[in-house]
Amino acid sequence: MTEEDYDIQHHKQITAQRNFDFVNFGEYQIKTWYFSPYPLLETEIEEIATNSNRANLWVCDMCFKYMADALTLEIHKVICTRKHPPGRKVYQRGAHTIWEVDGAKDKLYCQNLSLFGKLFIDVKTLFFDCDNFLFYILTDATPSTDHILGFFSKEKHSFDEYNLACIMTLPQYQRMGYGMLMIEFSYELSRRAGKAGTPERPLSDLGLRSYLAYWVATLIRFFR
Repeated sequence: MTEEDYDIQHHKQITAQRNFDFVNFGEYQIKTWYFSPYPLLETEIEEIATNSNRANLWVCDMCFKYMADALTLEIHKVICTRKHPPGRKVYQRGAHTIWEVDGAKDKLYCQNLSLFGKLFIDVKTLFFDCDNFLFYILTDATPSTDHILGFFSKEKHSFDEYNLACIMTLPQYQRMGYGMLMIEFSYELSRRAGKAGTPERPLSDLGLRSYLAYWVATLIRFFR
């Protein structure tokens, strides 16, 4: 067993037990898939446990700030001014936009985004050290806001020419082609940089399915 395999196996043992059953995100209550190390205070954890037999987490769907109860989220919504991700637009087609967010410039946003993503990603351990990463966030526009559909991250400088570190489409928006759009965009970034590009290994279960679907469709188009 290599050192990397040992680290992955050890990480899976630590995070085998989910710490939240559901996350309340915008109008959705989503069943979580994996453990995520949200640094809640002991009093907040006790409050979550006493509110319900199920462990619920509340997350703002604009800034990804996390809270232990619905009342705190409602108070937060009154003062939260964010209407779309920070950073700059790098792609737009119709209502769909991809935003490039620098993990060093918008550190708290990217840390909270990573913690949220870990609820649905099994093998990645990036949470707080976001300085060396860029985040690409796919959104769908409404008249007043741009809400997230999914995101991927990549290292700013990768010696292995990785063009993607982790990828996640929100469960309620899966099987709609958004994962393939983000993968295609990651290869476009590599093409413009004059590199071949490849995703970081190991892929998550969701990432593996997305890449298989992308390359099957790409090869079919090529041979046709």
